[in-house]
Amino acid sequence: MEQKDVLFEIDEGVGIITLNRPERLNASSPGMTQGMIDIVSNLTNEVRAIVITGAGRAFCAGGDVRRMGESIASGRPAWQRSHSERHVSVAFWNCDRPVIGAINGHAVGVGLSYATMTDLRIASDQAQFGAYWVRRGYMPDGGGTFFLPYLLGVPKALDLIWTGKLIDAHEAKSIGLVGEVVPHEELMPRALELAKRLAKGPTLAMSMAKRGIYKSRITALQEALEFESYGQAQLARTEDHAEGVKAFLEKREAQYVGR
Repeated sequence: MEQKDVLFEIDEGVGIITLNRPERLNASSPGMTQGMIDIVSNLTNEVRAIVITGAGRAFCAGGDVRRMGESIASGRPAWQRSHSERHVSVAFWNCDRPVIGAINGHAVGVGLSYATMTDLRIASDQAQFGAYWVRRGYMPDGGGTFFLPYLLGVPKALDLIWTGKLIDAHEAKSIGLVGEVVPHEELMPRALELAKRLAKGPTLAMSMAKRGIYKSRITALQEALEFESYGQAQLARTEDHAEGVKAFLEKREAQYVGR
């Protein structure tokens, strides 16, 4: 299967999903998220484990700020997520295969959500992570309000979300955001090595274990996504969001007013 914004191939039982907008640092798009949903919802028995990574030098640079800027300039409410962009994380949590994130570069904003929706994460030593939403006058989306406190605890999650700071792969490992950091050139070989080992295992047993672990959390994830959708709809109309987007596009410091 191949689509414009996401690629898919199979290698010895491992499905490899590649976010494929390298010219935009793999900024998210409706085609990308719908493509991911289509892939994980239509897996054949040949696929027994999954690796997700990004094309080029980024994993995913978050939402497409240029697109947000166009909406603001047109006088329409700022860009809102599509149904697929709200629910790609649910599709991955419902996926009964092991999902490994091979984080090859920047994973920021919703790209951070895409990284954290995977079951296991391996990072390149060049990877960086940031909850950038606050820099655009926005709140987390893609399940960011769910995954970050789930993995890190509330105080550390709020620290990342409120400050919008960028952390490197080694700090990400120290706080539990990723499980392993490897030299950049070893990232995909290591991720594929792990995925192929899991693919040769008793995948029915692994699937049942995954379902058992996530079962009680799926309702909480869906509720988090609904609130994110509500919250972003409100924030999209604020002066601070418009200022955050304009400041990014104009390469200047944002001046927020709390409206």
